[in-house]
Amino acid sequence: MQIFSSCVDGYYDVSNQMIADLHHRATENFRQQELEKSAFDSIEAFELHRKRVRDHFLKAIGELPTERTSLNAQCTGKLDRGNYIIEKILYESLPNFFVTSLLYVPKGITEPQPTIVFVHGHADNAKAFPQYQKVCIDLVENGFVVMAIDPPGQGERFQYFENGERKIGGCTTEHTHAGLRFTLCGASIARHFIWDVIRGLDYLETRLEVDPDRIGLTGNSGGGTQASFLMMSESRFAAAMPCTFIMTLESYMKTGQPQDSEQIVPGCFVHGPDHDDYITAIAPKPVRVGAVNYDFFPIEGSFEAVARAKKIYALYSADDKVDIVTAPCQHEYSIELRQACVNFFKMHFRNELPNFQASDPNILPDQSLWVTPSGQVLEHYPKSRTVFDLNLERFRTFNESERKIEDLRERVISVLGVEDNRKAEIHARVISDQVIDGYRTEKIFFIGSTDIVLTGVMIHPKEEIGVERTELVIFENGTNEIPDRKEWLINRLNSGVRLFVFDVRGIGGVANRKFNRSGYPHAAEYKLACDAMMLGISTLGLRTFDVLRGYDYLRTRSDIDWTCCEAKREISIYGGGKSAFYAYFASVIEVGFSSAVFEDLLISYQDLVETKYYDGQRFHLDVMAWGILQRFDLPDLEICLAGREVQFINRRNAKGKIV
Repeated sequence: MQIFSSCVDGYYDVSNQMIADLHHRATENFRQQELEKSAFDSIEAFELHRKRVRDHFLKAIGELPTERTSLNAQCTGKLDRGNYIIEKILYESLPNFFVTSLLYVPKGITEPQPTIVFVHGHADNAKAFPQYQKVCIDLVENGFVVMAIDPPGQGERFQYFENGERKIGGCTTEHTHAGLRFTLCGASIARHFIWDVIRGLDYLETRLEVDPDRIGLTGNSGGGTQASFLMMSESRFAAAMPCTFIMTLESYMKTGQPQDSEQIVPGCFVHGPDHDDYITAIAPKPVRVGAVNYDFFPIEGSFEAVARAKKIYALYSADDKVDIVTAPCQHEYSIELRQACVNFFKMHFRNELPNFQASDPNILPDQSLWVTPSGQVLEHYPKSRTVFDLNLERFRTFNESERKIEDLRERVISVLGVEDNRKAEIHARVISDQVIDGYRTEKIFFIGSTDIVLTGVMIHPKEEIGVERTELVIFENGTNEIPDRKEWLINRLNSGVRLFVFDVRGIGGVANRKFNRSGYPHAAEYKLACDAMMLGISTLGLRTFDVLRGYDYLRTRSDIDWTCCEAKREISIYGGGKSAFYAYFASVIEVGFSSAVFEDLLISYQDLVETKYYDGQRFHLDVMAWGILQRFDLPDLEICLAGREVQFINRRNAKGKIV
């Protein structure tokens, strides 16, 4: 039995088509946003844009908590470092959700001082990471109060920590493992990164050493992400220096590199924010972008974002308040950026000359900076809440609405972003028609939607058996599975089923080329799904549409006799593995499928949200869409299959176990 060789047997170069399609969609939106921004000729026009972008950002992350509950802040210890004191501060950003932080306080303070909040990049030890300690030390040695805050999944806040060991890690893996459940609930784990720091500001405002009108913000890498998000969502920051993150969405998309779940803002390619929007979110307050010349974040995008921001600052006659500084190094908060950071805040918070020269300050070992006795919140407070608990609690506030069949179908189309252009004529090419292993076998391809080639292999039962019906078959790896599924295929052929083994985009005969080096959980499929989510759609929806086009193709075939008896014109569907999701949603939308078999389908998305350690290899972003559980769950859709013969084989729970 046959499969496709490269380039659809030489007929089409398809290895880039899924990637290029997402790039094309994104580029159209990038150009539209640029056009809209170029028309800003007044502060009023920009302010409307800023509000719209901020509103979208907050909606995309699931909004922020509204209640400022008691911080229950406590100092668990102090370190005398000569010119300054380090206080170990523990507080609750939400009830029983603990945040560990360090407060660097200069000695001899007689009046409130400017204060800098330091947010951490993706270092597992966060506030104890040597580069980050050095930034805080340089700042406090120059008279600034500094607060360094551990984010979830880092420092003393591992969220999957039991019996003295980390269960999910390092921090980037943990962030995405946790974050995908937020995606299902129409939110982002970033909401808690942001809220933890906002409550840190609330704590700072209780300190007599802190001038609440001169609070600055800095961080690099993932801390640059946090700084950007905080600039968008918190107005109390008077100046900011986000480092090694600011670029443009377009420049980073072209690299093919992924980012953690908390760094993905659904719909941002369409509605913003782009990275210049993060800078201008606090305009006309001072912003300095820190960048490094040899980063995996494209420095060309950094310069472009700052240039765009300057045009907005010029509306306020404040274009001198935004700039960029670069360092000749790779991805790090380097000595050059440390120096630029201190001098930036000296100029804007103290009106002092930028004359600080950075050196190599002495740092402390991790254990010396522990806020908790053991260095992990969950070891000291084993019953405290985690981000898993917070997302589950939010999910349980959702109200079930009345579920009518047609309404459910419309919800699926909307939430998944399934296209509505099935009327386009299909011009299928049969590029091979021969007898293979005793069965007539056709190799077929056609254009399913603009510039998207879809492939399939049609295998006919032997003449003496005849055809009772036709089945659209979608294996997890498409037509590439044909050799391994030969026995399965022959059994169905011998029962009179004509089989069309079909490839949706990115799979089988139309598989994507390898375009990045990342492994689980940030491999290529995850990256494509993130790009789709930032377009406000999903790869789940795109592939569901492809299945529908596979059905549409079968309807065009003359050997599916629509004038004959009902049985012979039936089209059934089989989906296995991840493709079971595509087949399931296609069956919900298309009532023409007479029967359906789904193998290894998840029992419910709710089970993913309720299972702390789910099988992320089996159930990842390529079978999810943002906000699904706000609108429906898999079992809710079974009513849409009523009246048809449906079989579920080996339904799986969130751990991948057969139930």
